[in-house]
Amino acid sequence: MQKLSSYISTGLQDKTKLLHRLTLSLRMQLPATLASHCWVASIDNRTLTIITDDPGHASLLRFQQYEILKQLNQELGLAVREYLNRLKIKIRKTTSEPKPPAPATPLSADSARHINACAEHVQDRELKEALRRLARQGRKD
Repeated sequence: MQKLSSYISTGLQDKTKLLHRLTLSLRMQLPATLASHCWVASIDNRTLTIITDDPGHASLLRFQQYEILKQLNQELGLAVREYLNRLKIKIRKTTSEPKPPAPATPLSADSARHINACAEHVQDRELKEALRRLARQGRKD
């Protein structure tokens, strides 16, 4: 069995490593509260694109864009091979764990009585039993 990296072109691997290196360098410049919310997405036409997950963080990055570019140009000028002169910031919500469903509101005793009464008039035996089970979940007031 071959390594996964053997299926990925070396050019793409090199670009991925560079973007990761730029992300680390960017995060070193930023306050800790902001750093973990920023990723370098691409370099294209002397433009560095950064992704963040919050509009407030995007504003903070825009205020610091000239300092960020200056620092990255000094630190990684040889690796990037071109002078970065523009910063583009995009906001993308990160995928997170799905929120657990809200707890169900208990069925009131009155609603349970109405459902049970409806079940009496239903001809379908399976539906009748389902309605009765639902009615039994009602509160006992």
